[in-house]
Order: sequence, then structure tokens, then C-alpha cells
Amino acid sequence: MQKVLFCLAICLAGFAAGGCSSSTSAVPSVPAGVSEALVDTQALILESTYGGAPLKSVKDLDQYESRFPKAIAALKNGELKMVWGKQILDNATSPQVISYETKAESGDGWAIKEDGKFHKVSTSDLPPRK
Repeated sequence: MQKVLFCLAICLAGFAAGGCSSSTSAVPSVPAGVSEALVDTQALILESTYGGAPLKSVKDLDQYESRFPKAIAALKNGELKMVWGKQILDNATSPQVISYETKAESGDGWAIKEDGKFHKVSTSDLPPRK
């Protein structure tokens, strides 16, 4: 019995010394070059996905303006585009673009895809223009 307690004490001491922390961050880092407005838009999309309904039109933005002012301003002034009705998908295997920098229409830019992550995109990655 003493041998079992001794082994248990060693295991617990090792666990306590190691702790529960991890060397990796739970929050993914933002790639260099991603605008603050796009970061704000990611937060907006996450909130609308998990806290309600997907954004269906520019009218839906008004209720979020106080919490995501940079995103709303960029979406309203055309700096960013939104694919209305799309949302984050937990198991997106071939994620499509939800929101993107308008400059991607004529070259390279950053986008948020259905996996909730930032992706460097070009014109061919964007949804067809209407």
C-alpha cells in the first residue's frame, strides 16, 4: 500500500510541476498585413454566427455598430465586402470566402473564410460578382 501511495505522490508531483498550461495559444495569431477592420469583421462574423443569425444584408449591421465600428465603417464605405448569408462552419472542409478586402478584386488581399480564419486570396478565390 505504501508503494502505491508513493507512486501516486510522485505522479501528482509531476503533474503539479507540469501544470495544465500549454505552450500554444488558444487564440490564433493574426497574420501580418491583415487590417484592423478585417480583424473587427472576423469578430463581427463570429458573434453573428454563434450569437444569432448570419448577416443577411447591410441593414443587419446597424445592431453591431457600437461593438464593431471599424468593421461596419469598412463594410459601408466599400473597403471590405461581405458575402451576405454566410457564416462560420465548424467543420468547413473547403471553406468559401465570407468577407474580403476589396483590393483582392484586382490582385491579392486578405479574406475571412467559413473556417473563421484569415486567408491570403486573389481574384480567382472570390465569389462571382453580382
